[in-house]
Amino acid sequence: MPFHKNELCGMVTLCEGLSRISFYSPVPLVSVHVDAKVVNFTAQVVVTQEFVNRERNPIECVYFFPVEEEAAVVDFTAELEGRKVQTMVKEKEAAREEYNQAVRNRQTAFLLEETKPDIFEIKIGHLSPGAGCKIKMTYLSELPVEEGKTKLTIPTTVAPRYIPSSDGSPEATKIASIQHDFNSPVQMQMNLEVLMQTEITSIESPSHSITTPTKKRLNEYFEAKATFAGHTTNMDRDMIIYIDTEEPNQPKVVVEKNDEGSSVAMLSFVPGFKLKDHQVEAVFLVDCSGSMSGQSMNLAKEALQVFLHSLPVNSFFNIILFGSTFKSLFSQSRQYDDDSLRDAKDSAAGISANLGGTEIFQPLQHIFQMPLLAGLARQVFVLTDGQVSNSTACIDLVRKNSSTNRVFTLGIGSSADRHLVKGMARAGMGTAAFTTQGEPITAKVINQLKNGLQPCISDVSVKWGKANDFEGSGEVVKEIVETKKTLFGYGKTIKQIKQIFSIQSQVPSKVPAIYDGSRLIAYKLLDVNMGVNDEITVKAKTPEGDLEVSLPICKDSFIHGNSVHQLCARKIIQEVEEKHEQENLEDSKKLITGLSLKYNLASKYTSFVGVDEKQGKNNEFMITRHVKNQMPQNSGSYSGYGGTRSASYAVVDSAPRSRGYMAPPGAAPPGAAFMDSTDRTKGFRTGAAAPGASRSMGSTVRNRQKNEDSRCMTDSMQESLSLNKSKKKSSAKGPSASSEVLRLTMCQAANGSFPPQEAVTSIIGVEHKQVLDAGKALGSDAISSAVWMTMVVVAFLTEKCK
Repeated sequence: MPFHKNELCGMVTLCEGLSRISFYSPVPLVSVHVDAKVVNFTAQVVVTQEFVNRERNPIECVYFFPVEEEAAVVDFTAELEGRKVQTMVKEKEAAREEYNQAVRNRQTAFLLEETKPDIFEIKIGHLSPGAGCKIKMTYLSELPVEEGKTKLTIPTTVAPRYIPSSDGSPEATKIASIQHDFNSPVQMQMNLEVLMQTEITSIESPSHSITTPTKKRLNEYFEAKATFAGHTTNMDRDMIIYIDTEEPNQPKVVVEKNDEGSSVAMLSFVPGFKLKDHQVEAVFLVDCSGSMSGQSMNLAKEALQVFLHSLPVNSFFNIILFGSTFKSLFSQSRQYDDDSLRDAKDSAAGISANLGGTEIFQPLQHIFQMPLLAGLARQVFVLTDGQVSNSTACIDLVRKNSSTNRVFTLGIGSSADRHLVKGMARAGMGTAAFTTQGEPITAKVINQLKNGLQPCISDVSVKWGKANDFEGSGEVVKEIVETKKTLFGYGKTIKQIKQIFSIQSQVPSKVPAIYDGSRLIAYKLLDVNMGVNDEITVKAKTPEGDLEVSLPICKDSFIHGNSVHQLCARKIIQEVEEKHEQENLEDSKKLITGLSLKYNLASKYTSFVGVDEKQGKNNEFMITRHVKNQMPQNSGSYSGYGGTRSASYAVVDSAPRSRGYMAPPGAAPPGAAFMDSTDRTKGFRTGAAAPGASRSMGSTVRNRQKNEDSRCMTDSMQESLSLNKSKKKSSAKGPSASSEVLRLTMCQAANGSFPPQEAVTSIIGVEHKQVLDAGKALGSDAISSAVWMTMVVVAFLTEKCK
């Protein structure tokens, strides 16, 4: 019924009644509180949501809420009018039926279902007028390492997802029903507690303003606590926290025993090594769909600029833009040199988010079908916000082509699709990274490229205990042996069957490719308990020989509980879903259901459900109210999204297709930003790079550097860089260090050197003629001048980075 003036409420939402008359109704969600607890390399996140029915009819509240895609949702509790409602995990269909039956009986019911691994749907059915309830959802997650720091990410909003016309899955239908608003449904609160075994040196957030952490020693742990500086915040972006400790990469082994007597071992370590780079073909797949408009497109262009200026000179590369269609810069990958770099920079300058819907499957397929270049390892770098419904199909496509294509992903924006971004990197034996406004992008991109240049170390195995064998280097295969006593084959293998994953297997069954500085976590349900002085050994085969490390088990490794069991079960479920479900649907479903029921997990086949015993007295018709997710921060205009994005922002095209593209007002049609050598604008306006990173300036340049010249160059550089020191100090507002790096990048040649041009000296703030005069001792020819100017720039950047 219409909203009446005498009904007190907070935020209201515009609705349409049965007669298509618009009216306003109060938003039933009244508060969200996040309690995050980090212990070493894992996190427990408790999300508390309060709902109040401020209408005259009973209502059903529907809210889609995001979680970290690898997280294990382990608990869901409900409190109605001060009394607890018993909830439990049941098979999905049984949970739905129990919920629907309760609503028909006018009982308040609660349901938590998985829509996708990173999206859950919360339903509160038949909430009586004036009634209030509180629900809590708890999930556990592993934490990655980034630039030597532990990173915690808590998603807060589900961005609109593009639904390709080929995606008719039930998940796509659910995603299409998610509604959005530019306002936050409520203001969110957060409490953060961090417990580490080594001293916590800093806690920082590039996404939110947080208070200065309060620190103390708590038994064997160092503790720090923080909250939002303003107490509350909008729910329009991922919450990102970086935690730095004295020894962030310290290997850890945990052996957990639960009440039933079973034990699970958990291994975590961050490898550190340096191998010789190999020659690569780098293909950059850049998302130019409507969802990338605004800040996301700027970040993508900046990341692309860093990639282009950081490639080694012996590589080949290409750029492919995609939206509703996809376009290539070159017909085939070209060698990286000054000409191809100039073509790429000029063409990429005009890219924008005007290519329609996010049709990522087709360009991926196109890349994988391209012939490989002899002697080159293909590395695919995907830059996207990943806001699509068919992420599972894309992940499966990447896995099928992972033997010849490694895939690295960069999730862009304040609410990137974590399932697609992390899933494709996992399937493609690469690494995933995320960047948003406020975070330095250069280090992330350089690290992704560094990983791509490293030979793929995928033959990794683990020995769980001194007496056991190594496992984890391949899938489990069962051999069928001939038992009939005959001279034709007795005792020989007649058939091999790839076994579905079991709870007895190590997880991941095949250890993923390892990279310098990236955390590896593995689990094992132990047949025999491990003891003190035992050890876990990890061995990796590389082109330069075997690399091995043994991690001892001590008395502090043993704990009691069920959390590690739940994380292990979630990892098994993820592997079964991604690797085995298509081939063995029934067995996979049985295994996932059994694990979820045993370890109290929400999954694609199980849900949490609870029903209040009291029956409501109100006989009025129940109205469904959707709590709208807030649009991502700096997301630009979403009105131009093609396809189906959400119930609020769906766009219907007059073309004969169910989900198509409609250009935003004033935007170019699909394909207008096609990067072709005949259609270019001048170079990038934004970008960053670590000049000279990941490449050599060439033997000709290096051979000209004499030891005696290097000695005299030091004094000359110091003199040159100090020429305008007083002038720079007196300047009211000089360019920031980051903007200077971006501008310097634009002057850089393909081999990493800097030309002796005034454009370079003006950026670093020194007189051009004086710089050239100071370098005359090295020589006056073009190569010597380039060497000298590069040395000056490197000295300038070194000083800036102190």
